[in-house]
Amino acid sequence: MAFLRVNFDGALSGAVNMQRDCDLLEAHRPEDDPILRLYRWQPAAVTIGYNQNFDHFNKEAIDQAGCGLVKRITGGRAIFHADELTYSVTGTSPGPLFGNSLHQSYMKINEALVLFLQRLGLAVEVSGGESREDMRSLVCFKSAGKHEIRVGGRKLVGSAQRRTQGVFLQHGSILTGRRHLQLPKFLLPRESGVGMTESELDLLTTDLGHELGTSFVEEDLQRMEKDLAVCFSEVFQLEIKEVAAQK
Repeated sequence: MAFLRVNFDGALSGAVNMQRDCDLLEAHRPEDDPILRLYRWQPAAVTIGYNQNFDHFNKEAIDQAGCGLVKRITGGRAIFHADELTYSVTGTSPGPLFGNSLHQSYMKINEALVLFLQRLGLAVEVSGGESREDMRSLVCFKSAGKHEIRVGGRKLVGSAQRRTQGVFLQHGSILTGRRHLQLPKFLLPRESGVGMTESELDLLTTDLGHELGTSFVEEDLQRMEKDLAVCFSEVFQLEIKEVAAQK
């Protein structure tokens, strides 16, 4: 019998979070059950895409803010992980659950994300793509790629995927507050032409706190993680098998 293995990892450093995702992908085999990992960030951290360069980011400003800086195993652009719920899904593709292509696997995972957001009372849409100009940006939440989720035309969820040897890992950020808007201050001044200001980023993004008119404490985030896991379980039609958190 297949299960959805779920790891509730809580809040960890950027380096630990990215290493755990990397380990999940490396250990996964096509016959394995899919894994949903739910986690947050302590301290907050900037992650950059696999093909981005650390030299484009202000390490001194990031250090002074007490934040981490780490490269992801996935592509895409930089994110400042602060107020958010973060997920990763490790699974098999090609295969019957996630389909045979990147597009099909994204859309299957999006079914669960959309269900979760709809149950919060939000009207969501899935982006059809981005402009060539937006593709040049260093900032992930400046643009809405082909499979990313918006509310009222503003990006709420950003995701990226890595595929290798019949398995994949997709991770993504569901924004819960406004601290992601601080990312532009961590770009070096010479990169401002391909980045954006905080106010410009604010016009293009939204978060659960803004949409629901509230702020979240730790207990709220833990409850939402449980609700999100249920949505994945229902969409995948798999029973949850919770995995003990690593130390």
